Amino acid sequence: MVSVLLVEDEREVAELTREALADAGFSVTVALDDRTAYQTLEHEARSFAAVVTDINLGTGVTGFDVARCARRLNEDIKVIYISGQGPHPDQFSVDEALTVEKPYDPRDLAQQVAAFIDAHH
Repeated sequence: MVSVLLVEDEREVAELTREALADAGFSVTVALDDRTAYQTLEHEARSFAAVVTDINLGTGVTGFDVARCARRLNEDIKVIYISGQGPHPDQFSVDEALTVEKPYDPRDLAQQVAAFIDAHH
């Protein structure tokens, strides 16, 4: 089973997205804040095929920071950003990342994550 780390600070959005990813066959670990995401990555980065992270985590750090940490610990991890603020400057993004705009249908996101992992595996 392919493992994904979902980093989303809005609990309801995180749960709906987790359910859709699980329904699509992923094993999903949820981090509701950056601190939990960093701790999870420190211990398990190599076990994740992808990190799906909201860009705006509301705590000072961003999904860009989380993605850079994930790539430092696992250079092969796929990165999918979730953004509610439109296009973002690429200088903040890691290479070869996918961005999904909010609002999104969680099932569509799960399909995009699966296709992105398959295409870059």
